[in-house]
Amino acid sequence: MRRLAFLIIFTCAFWVKPGWAAPPNSTVGAYRLIFRGCFSGTGNGVVTPNSVMVRGKLFDENGNRINFVAPNLTLENGRFHDVVSVAGMTVKITGRVDPGGGSLRKARLVCTFSVAGTRFGRVAGEHQ
Repeated sequence: MRRLAFLIIFTCAFWVKPGWAAPPNSTVGAYRLIFRGCFSGTGNGVVTPNSVMVRGKLFDENGNRINFVAPNLTLENGRFHDVVSVAGMTVKITGRVDPGGGSLRKARLVCTFSVAGTRFGRVAGEHQ
């Protein structure tokens, strides 16, 4: 009977795969970001336990250079949103930070932005 119990426990130990559960605060740190939509380009982000910073060197549809900076977006329950000023335009940002683990190998940051409700774009990136 003890041998059978040992075999069952030993077999079950191999069914558990590492990486299924994300470690606490696995979202904190630097991110590489890609912007697409009315503004396109690359940038970076930083996630702390309480805030998100999104920054990018972008171009608009006409080829004009845009310095996109959203410095202090409040992070609550993995989600953030705010209205910021970018190149004299009002930009609404809404997004989330997903922890790594399971099907996600790394934590990711995704958000959408709208410029005065008329032009839109997306941002996506993974934890470095």
